[in-house]
Amino acid sequence: MKVSENKALIMNSLEQGVKLVTPGRTIGEGDVNLFAGLVGDFTPVHVDEVFARTTPHGTRIAHGPLGMATAIGMLTHTGILGERVIGLVNLNWDFSGPVKLGDTIRSRVTVEELRPTSKPGRNLATFVLEVVNQNEEVVQRGRMKVVVRAD
Repeated sequence: MKVSENKALIMNSLEQGVKLVTPGRTIGEGDVNLFAGLVGDFTPVHVDEVFARTTPHGTRIAHGPLGMATAIGMLTHTGILGERVIGLVNLNWDFSGPVKLGDTIRSRVTVEELRPTSKPGRNLATFVLEVVNQNEEVVQRGRMKVVVRAD
């Protein structure tokens, strides 16, 4: 299923069991430098190519939370969240591989659970995300719980 088909499927309703793939995004030097400045993390493996060449990665890598935030941001491009979102409840995330500068990442997403909350008109949506690079290697996995407006 193409991303455009995913969008048409999900824009109208949010349903448990729906699977989709987000658009891709290439992570570049500007992304890493902006993120480093935003959060104050200038760890050499992220910002110093000479140092990074001496690491097992052989080059600079993106901050783990930058990949996570990008994956969640790309999910918003599918139309599944939008004006439905009331608030983030929980993130549980694992980092299994590096995102190197120049890598293109996308997310495979499943709506794992959708259930009503104790407040009328609200649901708790649980999303499972697998972040993959251009070689289809899973580099991150996570579960995100969000309170959403009930359709």
